Amino acid sequence: MTATMTSATQGQGPRRAESAIRRRSVRAIKVYWPVSRQTLATLAEGEVAVLHEDESLAGLFRALEASPELGDFGLYTDVFEVGVGVEGFTAAPGSTPALGAVGSRSLSPTLTFTTYLDASVADDEVSRVLARIVAAHPWEVPVVELSAPLELVSRA
Repeated sequence: MTATMTSATQGQGPRRAESAIRRRSVRAIKVYWPVSRQTLATLAEGEVAVLHEDESLAGLFRALEASPELGDFGLYTDVFEVGVGVEGFTAAPGSTPALGAVGSRSLSPTLTFTTYLDASVADDEVSRVLARIVAAHPWEVPVVELSAPLELVSRA
């Protein structure tokens, strides 16, 4: 594609050629995972090894690695995003909190892992992936989100 300048674009430099795009139907899986303050600090320093050194996180990664359909972007595999945050909660009577005490408000350093799988993956396989994640989760009530199909856009 050749860029041309018109009086409306003069002084703005040449237009960038439009890239062809690829649209792909996927489902997002987002997992909220507690971490120690030390693990959070180590991750903030960019130390990727902590993802396997922290035993709780290692359980999550074993579950994710047992699911090759997750994070497949063709030229890149095992793709995931890690968001850093803090989750607040109050443990209700009858609960057995991993952190904090029943009736008290608590804050937990929490990582949010987001990855994708092709929307065409059969529901029974999606259920097996989710079961692996839930089984590895340290919380009494794991927080795992599964989106409806959505489109990811990338270069063609």
